[in-house]
Amino acid sequence: MIKIKKLLLYIGIGIVSIPVFIAAYYFIAWGQNETDPNLSKNPVYKSFDKQKNKTVFEEESEGGQSNNLIIKTNNDTSEEFYTCYINDNKLFLDIKFSAGDGFSGGGYELKIVKNRHQLSPYHYTDVIRPFDFLDTGDYYKVLDSRLVLDKDSYKKGDTIFGYTAFKIQNRYGPEKYFEEGKGYFKAIVN
Repeated sequence: MIKIKKLLLYIGIGIVSIPVFIAAYYFIAWGQNETDPNLSKNPVYKSFDKQKNKTVFEEESEGGQSNNLIIKTNNDTSEEFYTCYINDNKLFLDIKFSAGDGFSGGGYELKIVKNRHQLSPYHYTDVIRPFDFLDTGDYYKVLDSRLVLDKDSYKKGDTIFGYTAFKIQNRYGPEKYFEEGKGYFKAIVN
């Protein structure tokens, strides 16, 4: 009987500790959002409406520019044009800065839950290799991440005005390099 009580105690401790570890991860690994209600009055957003987005296929596309995100790496000086997409999933708000030609590309993804965010780089390709599902991707570590939004919460159809700045270490050892990005963005929640 004592062994059963001990076993039930350990199971109870295990069940209670899982949500505690999840909450601790959320508060430690996810960055705090900043709110600036005057952000939408920044003149950079008026210039977005006058400028056109550039894509790989056309010099200018229809519609105004959605962001001025600039990414600098210590080994690349090429210019990429990012488009900003915002989707309202049931659990989180998903902001993607994407550069690519439709067949391959990548960018950065910001997931927002309540007043916290998590940044991660991503990439995609249409080239499927054997055992591709085993590839976990390159190592990266977010060294710094800042997100400023004009409001605390959003719903579908709202326009988001924001600013982000980040520094990411990719790979490790002699192959490691850093990416730094910053810029304003504006988009409608889908």
